[in-house]
Amino acid sequence: MLLTAILTPLSRVLLSTCLVLFSGLSLAQVDIPDAKVSQGIEYISGGIGSEESDAMLVLGKKWPLVLEFSQDHPQRPLWVADVTVKILDQKKKIVFEALSDGPIMLLKMNPGKYDAEYSFEGKVLKRSLVVEEGKFQKQSVVWPQ
Repeated sequence: MLLTAILTPLSRVLLSTCLVLFSGLSLAQVDIPDAKVSQGIEYISGGIGSEESDAMLVLGKKWPLVLEFSQDHPQRPLWVADVTVKILDQKKKIVFEALSDGPIMLLKMNPGKYDAEYSFEGKVLKRSLVVEEGKFQKQSVVWPQ
């Protein structure tokens, strides 16, 4: 409080600007996994550790589809990796298939309606997906304990 009382209005603005810039730099310095391509669809898979998962979720707001994988637990859901992701179009043709390297997967899916199958430790969960032009879609997939 003493510091803000001493600072002039201009120096307060400069201090605030520096804080915003440096907080953004810390996020930008996190190594996000490289993008890969499966069946012509670009994706990023990862999110190991809180810094990487936070960075991926921020980046994911610019991608059409974000998937989050977890397993139910009494305290809170626990992130999981090694999920097989299979996405089918309306003709039941597989348009995307890959193994997640972490609990978060970002996909550059074309707009459309899809069926998704997520497999973790032999348990398959099925979900519908709708990807709309210019909209961000996030799907959280939670396996029962």
